[in-house]
Amino acid sequence: MQAKAMAPGGGALRLQGTTTTTGARPDKSRLWTTRLQKELEGLWADPPEWCVPGADATDLFHWQVVVVGPRGSPYDGGVFAVRFKFPRHYPLKPPKVTFATKVYHPNIDPRSGLVCLDFLTDNKHWWTPAWTVDKILLVIVSLLHEPVMDGRAINPDAASLYKRKRPRYMEIARAKTLEHATASASSEKERPQSRGVSLCRRLMARVAFLQTSG
Repeated sequence: MQAKAMAPGGGALRLQGTTTTTGARPDKSRLWTTRLQKELEGLWADPPEWCVPGADATDLFHWQVVVVGPRGSPYDGGVFAVRFKFPRHYPLKPPKVTFATKVYHPNIDPRSGLVCLDFLTDNKHWWTPAWTVDKILLVIVSLLHEPVMDGRAINPDAASLYKRKRPRYMEIARAKTLEHATASASSEKERPQSRGVSLCRRLMARVAFLQTSG
């Protein structure tokens, strides 16, 4: 039998083998899949502030969430696609979290977009199954407000400017946001992908709503 779960973007995800045999030993992988399904439903029902579930997903283990640049940060007005790649043993191991949209930030790899924080990259010492996707998203939004500077930054140039020349760091981060993460940037660079442009325009409406509410 098959069970369906809603994927980010509205598609249905088909999961094979979700039934169990009476008296059979519990399958941990199915328990973990159930955890992911519940988190996905929770994300759609009540997303964290400045976050919008949506875009495409190929299966339950690959999500894309949009993070809107929070007000008061140099990323204000930006729309950033953030991808989650879950290991088969989630939540015993952390997801791989990357920015698909280019962003200038001390804790984000400028080449791959990987979010480099201890609890996401060092699952032996820092990760715990108590972490959930909504909590990770809250950390990411907080990160856009204030980078974590208590370790070695993955983007040393951005970290150096943040510590020593904060106004210059803010200027570059704003410029990169305008270049890569706004509606005008999407319309110019993603014109062949009309679906992506349409999504970006809808999200910019969400930006306006967030900026005027509260």
